[in-house]
Amino acid sequence: MNTNKILVIEDHPLFATGIKDLVEFVATNADIVCAASMTQALQLCGDSKPALIITDLRLPDLQGQGVIDRLSAQFPDVPLMIMSGDSALLHSIQTSQHAPSWLISKAEGFEQTSAILLEALTRAGVNVQWRPNALSNRHSNGDHITGRSGVATGIQLTQKQQMVMHYLASGLSNKEIARKLDLSPETIKTHLREIFTRMNVKNRTQAVSLYRKIPRLNVSSPL
Repeated sequence: MNTNKILVIEDHPLFATGIKDLVEFVATNADIVCAASMTQALQLCGDSKPALIITDLRLPDLQGQGVIDRLSAQFPDVPLMIMSGDSALLHSIQTSQHAPSWLISKAEGFEQTSAILLEALTRAGVNVQWRPNALSNRHSNGDHITGRSGVATGIQLTQKQQMVMHYLASGLSNKEIARKLDLSPETIKTHLREIFTRMNVKNRTQAVSLYRKIPRLNVSSPL
């Protein structure tokens, strides 16, 4: 088994890209393979067994229970994350008894989808950036960042760091941020180094890009 290989089977290009981006976001070292059909998926995998399979239930060459049966026969002990926009179809299938599986509607939001993905990746033995409870419904303590509903994002920034990120994402320079917050430029640099470490990024561009992708992180604005 390739402990870093994630097989995504989805024939809708935009949805496939979204799932791929989300996996990359929480499992930075994952080897993600995308297929638009069952035939292509099996060809891409060859003799290499993936650690986790994320699949739609309506594929061009196979649908519904047939998708589950084919994957279970080919990869009997590989965990399955099963997705569909058809709720009735999603809950009509019988999953394998030999491997864990997760059912998720495509109508679910970012938070629920991310939480299930984190759990699936962790159970599959894939290294993730955050633990499975990173996006769970719990209030954060102290000055750690929370979203509008009080749900922790998994990235913990102090209130001052949140303010720095807000201005950084607005395009301000270190000197401009320093003036806004009545701090020295050197203090802003120190904040940024810590922010980069907490967000697991290397530079300003990556930090801003990640900041804009996380709905519950990108909610704070200075008073």
